[in-house]
Amino acid sequence: MSDLLDFANRVKIEREGGFNRALTQEQHAEVNSVHPGLTLQYCDLCGDATGRCEEDAMYDDDGNTICENCA
Repeated sequence: MSDLLDFANRVKIEREGGFNRALTQEQHAEVNSVHPGLTLQYCDLCGDATGRCEEDAMYDDDGNTICENCA
């Protein structure tokens, strides 16, 4: 458990510093089990979770990350 906690806390610190490394789905689940919602991507327009990740993100003409509803 301590390895999971160390990993999740390291990812949290990285994300707070603006670094978002790619994670596997298993790693996302592990991090979110310690820090719920930390690795979710949020819409810049409405604030809802997009249900996507960096690899399949949608953006508007201004470069904002957007969800399907705002697209």
